[in-house]
Order: sequence, then C-alpha cells, then structure tokens
Amino acid sequence: MNRRDLLRTIALGSAGLRSQNATANPMEVAARENLHRQHLSPKTPHWQPRFFSETQNETVTVIAELIIPETETPGARAAKVNEQIDRVLHEESAEIQQRFLKGLEWIDRKSREQFGADFRKVGAEQQTSILASLATAGGTASQDEIGRRFFEDIKRRTTFAYYTSEIGIHQELNYKGNAVLSEWPGCPHPGHHGDSDHR
Repeated sequence: MNRRDLLRTIALGSAGLRSQNATANPMEVAARENLHRQHLSPKTPHWQPRFFSETQNETVTVIAELIIPETETPGARAAKVNEQIDRVLHEESAEIQQRFLKGLEWIDRKSREQFGADFRKVGAEQQTSILASLATAGGTASQDEIGRRFFEDIKRRTTFAYYTSEIGIHQELNYKGNAVLSEWPGCPHPGHHGDSDHR
C-alpha cells in the first residue's frame, strides 16, 4: 500500500466517525461547508485566513503539500487543505488552538537550528528531512515531543481535509455519487445464486 492509499484509508475511516457529543464535530462541519462552498461557488474572492497569520498559513500549506503532494492528481495545495484547517481551528477551543500554534513555532525553531531559516523558506529536501525525523516515534528525542505530536495532528487534519474536498472526493477517489440502476443484475459470483443455494 502506497502512502496515498494509506492516507485515503485513514481519511475514510475518520470521515465515517460521528461525534458522540450533542454539538457537531468542527472537522465534520468544516468538511461539509468546504464541499458546499466549492460546489456552489468555484470562483471565490481572494481567501483570507481567519485563524492563521499569513506566515503561519504559508507554513501549513507547505507541510500539507509535503504530506499529500501533487502526483497524477492534484495535491493538498490545490485542494485548499490549508483553508479547511484554518476554518476548523478557528472554531476549536483555545487549548487546541494554542497547541497547534506551539507546533508551528517548534517546526520553525527546528528549521532555524538545522538550516538557518524558517521552515517555509528552506528547500523541499530540508523540509522533508525535518518531517521525516518526526515520522518515526522511536527515533524522536524527548525534547522533540511537541514536534512529533504536532506532526501527527497536522497529518490527520491534512488527510481529512483533502479527502473531504472536491478534489479528494471526485478526482482522487473517483466518487460519482449515488447511481440509480435500471435493473439489478444480481450477484456476479456464480456460486452465490441459483437452485444450489437452497439444497
């Protein structure tokens, strides 16, 4: 299973979950709004983040694209994953918001220590090396725990946002929607139908 197949499986599993609380899960609400917005108004005005600063938004966009890059189908940047993450975090609790921002600060600090510039300003190979060091929990030093937890969080948010976007659902998953069949051909497996089943 390649990385995209794995991420897709995780996303579909996450999308199938429903909040046990009376209030709606912010990620689920944002996913529905994202699809509705893209379907009704594909040509929207220039988007402005509600939660992130411009530099934070740029960093999130870069990380998301590294997690789900453009291949034969568009990647996270084209799917506007950063916009959905911003919408979700805007509705989250202050504790969750601050934890995410501390993760962004950690990523920039680590990048400056290793490569002399903020994460969004270094090369793709350098960016990947930072994220790769966080991908294996066993090799992560205790002082890097904030970064590891942040990377797990943004992976989950990126995957969910991508596979609930117009691009993720229709171009990546090739979902066509509910289809009406003029007739039901029956089970395609010969051993599963016929008189032999009732003997």
